[in-house]
Amino acid sequence: MTSTTALPLFGEDNTQTEAETRPPENLGMAATTARLVVCRNSRNEDGEPLALLVADCPFCDHQHIHPAGTAAAPRVCLRRSRCVGRPTGVYYFPAVHQ
Repeated sequence: MTSTTALPLFGEDNTQTEAETRPPENLGMAATTARLVVCRNSRNEDGEPLALLVADCPFCDHQHIHPAGTAAAPRVCLRRSRCVGRPTGVYYFPAVHQ
């Protein structure tokens, strides 16, 4: 009887860690703060200042940037978004500080 065994090529590691085999943990929804930042877009021909919302992510300890329209009339309404680094976490920011 002959048996064959698949061997890793060029240093490949076929072992799976425990973290890879578990489903991602659902982080749920969390509130966070956001602040309004005004900037100029050099590609925008009219040179009108733009508004950005910078949110402090409660899941990955980074800041996420969201467009808020023009600086003259920014959209600062309630928003929710998904964390890029931890996609099972959704955050929302009800209050915006200028």
